[in-house]
Amino acid sequence: MFELVNIQEYVQKMAVIIATVLDMEVLIGDTHLKILGDSHLQPKSKDYFGKNSISARALKEKKVIIIEERKTETATCKNCSKKENCDICSMIVLPIMKGEILIGSVAIYASTEEDKKKLIHKRKFFIDFITKMSDLLISKLEENHENLELKVFYKRLALLIEYIDFALIGLDENHNIINCNSKFRKMFGFGDREIKNLNEIFDYIDEDDFYSLVNRTVFEEKQVIFRINGKQVSIIVTCDPIIADGIYKGSLIYFKKTEELYKQINKVSSNVSDFKFDQIIGSSDVVKKIKEDAHTFAKSSSTILIQGESGTGKELFARAIHSESNVSKGPFIAVNCAAIPDNLLESELFGYEEGAFTGSVKGGKIGKFELANGGTLFLDEVGEMPIHLQSKLLRAIQERKIQRIGSNRDVPVKIRIIAATNKNLSKMVKTGEFREDLYYRLNVIPLFIPALRDRREDIPVFLDYFLNTYNKALNKNIKGFDNNVKELMYNYSWPGNIRELQNTVEYAVNIVKGNFISIKDLPPREFSYEEEPTETEYGLIRPLKEVEALYIDRALKKYGDTLEGKENAAKALGISRATLYRKIQEKKKD
Repeated sequence: MFELVNIQEYVQKMAVIIATVLDMEVLIGDTHLKILGDSHLQPKSKDYFGKNSISARALKEKKVIIIEERKTETATCKNCSKKENCDICSMIVLPIMKGEILIGSVAIYASTEEDKKKLIHKRKFFIDFITKMSDLLISKLEENHENLELKVFYKRLALLIEYIDFALIGLDENHNIINCNSKFRKMFGFGDREIKNLNEIFDYIDEDDFYSLVNRTVFEEKQVIFRINGKQVSIIVTCDPIIADGIYKGSLIYFKKTEELYKQINKVSSNVSDFKFDQIIGSSDVVKKIKEDAHTFAKSSSTILIQGESGTGKELFARAIHSESNVSKGPFIAVNCAAIPDNLLESELFGYEEGAFTGSVKGGKIGKFELANGGTLFLDEVGEMPIHLQSKLLRAIQERKIQRIGSNRDVPVKIRIIAATNKNLSKMVKTGEFREDLYYRLNVIPLFIPALRDRREDIPVFLDYFLNTYNKALNKNIKGFDNNVKELMYNYSWPGNIRELQNTVEYAVNIVKGNFISIKDLPPREFSYEEEPTETEYGLIRPLKEVEALYIDRALKKYGDTLEGKENAAKALGISRATLYRKIQEKKKD
């Protein structure tokens, strides 16, 4: 860690200085007994103290060794390999210590009687002086070590900056660029040329937001529009200032393309969809036709309006269309317009700038339109959108540009719009609840999903599918449904559609005790029938034909639409089976 060999040139100079001041010969060695400083001549690479030398003893014992007369020093000099050619008369050796760490040794020696007398007479002064000079050696070692560590730090920092997953530059206190990574060069097309002046980046900027950002001495983040290769590119710029002892020393500036950042956000937020058409349950002719049409529509970039009752699977069709579209690799962002309060829906869709309103988040917020960039935005329950927001939605759909709340800057968005509703939008247009121009912009490609009661052939398929699903989820092994349950399920009107059927099966799997689901395992009141019409609903008097049709429907719902069911319904109504069939046909004609 602290090796004198790392400052050998300085060690040699120190040996000469000590010798000049003390008028004595000086040798300085390290812990490996290598001689690094010699006042008499430049040390050679193979010059070492002997293993039994006075210097070796001083290192071993970690104390000052004083030899007043070498000839009488038998303990150490007797075994020295160099004693025959040694001209040293007397010697003082001091170990160089940094705390408890041994660094090396400094030896001063006399080779004449005159020098010997001086060495012995002034030994206290010599020891004090050498101690101070040893401290200088240690300081130099520490400085060298810090410089080495600093070099290593800068090398590691440069490697770290290079491997960071976004563009980055480092600035000094004068805003000069002192470092940048290859991702930054690639983003702005600088190539390998040297970049020192921040003004080279300013040439790419359309606005002055970047100037104010860089001059801040606090952490700041902004979305800035740059001009790169003739195109406007939205980039999130983050400035992280470096403050030391309250003084600004520079900044780290990060650049992240907004589009790429949103892709990462969508990836970790599961805003992706790979749901396919073959995952949509149903084998009826009507469902096959809808799948076929939707598959064709998926290849278009035109807006699609999916209509159907709640629980029919409109979002599943939207996801399948996205997965088969040209933007399938982009995000799928779903927004339920009915689930978000009116006063928050605008900011949820379009986002807002910092300080746009009281309570706004520092740095602003990204809207769903921007998050969906490069993918699909699914506007569920679009019929619930307040009228004052519909004009802003219309502009976004027509121009493919949005403005955040609190901003006058257009942000381009490249997205596919799919809307869905369980409302009759054309009727809402007539009543003034929905803008006519927006309706036509949404209804470019209409797709209608029928209610479950209009595709009853799919009910057995759903029953089997959900039974298998909840058998696995609830660790059950239910074999199936009783026949009368299947019949009841088939004939039930399912006002809640697939969602209601799913919940019914889940409830039954939870509660069933045997191997098959029976009538008693179904949710209570789930299959009860309508009560008599109240006065407020129909008034006191109703046409006889209408009342008759109502009772026939009630009887069929109760006993079922099968042959046996109609027989029982006719008995309950007090008419023959033939009369019941005739009245059913009359009702259909009406």
